[in-house]
Amino acid sequence: MEFGEIIFYIVISLFGLYALSKLYNFFFKGSKADQEYERKLKESLADEYIIDPETGAKITLEQAESGHWVVHDNEFNTMPESDIDKLYTEEQKEAERAVNYLKENIEYRKQKLTEQELKILEKTKTLSKYDDWGYSDCFRLEFSNGFVFLPAVKIEDKEPGYFDTSYHESQIMFWLKLNYDFGHYYLREKSGVEKFFDLIKNDDDLKLKNYESFTFKKSADFINTIKILKEFEGSKGLEIEFMNDNLFVKNRKLANLEDIRRIEHVVKKVC
Repeated sequence: MEFGEIIFYIVISLFGLYALSKLYNFFFKGSKADQEYERKLKESLADEYIIDPETGAKITLEQAESGHWVVHDNEFNTMPESDIDKLYTEEQKEAERAVNYLKENIEYRKQKLTEQELKILEKTKTLSKYDDWGYSDCFRLEFSNGFVFLPAVKIEDKEPGYFDTSYHESQIMFWLKLNYDFGHYYLREKSGVEKFFDLIKNDDDLKLKNYESFTFKKSADFINTIKILKEFEGSKGLEIEFMNDNLFVKNRKLANLEDIRRIEHVVKKVC
């Protein structure tokens, strides 16, 4: 065998070994993302503490199993950034930072909703359209009469199959109690079909660019209703509802700090 042929076979052999190592990593070790997931999972399991989802406090496994623990000094401990970093997705991290913001901000005070307040929420179009909803991390607004909380909204897959298309996540909702008779209007972003037909005829009682308006009860204070609605010009991805003397504003995706701040900016101007 000539020298050139020897070199050729050596190169082919090395290439084959390289290819086999890649295949091994792919099938047995998984992708880099999978390996990172496993690493964080092992770190989480190795931690002797778990996080109380309601307060963000660290508690031991024994305390969690017993159902009894004292959250030291501060009832509303935030989740440390080191623990947030252990979460698996950027969306989860942003949601925890959003909750931390509410817990740390002196303009928000932790409070549970009363049965009467929950009954009001059940009548809203914003929440009643879902198959189910609950809430967590509710705070009273110190700068106005109202609340901010995380509604956990749920849409069930009506025809479950190979792929589960059920939808369940915690979002952000502000509720202002104002001294106006708003009537009852609900607004959300227009669909493509609605945009097309509105080019021909737009007969919405309340008009906000790129939003579809639904009227359930005419306002007795239409001027103030329109005045408040103008503050939402340019806003995207929101649901806005005027109901009697209440204003509800909710985002349409997982809770995040950016949405809290931009809704907060508007509600401070209208309260």
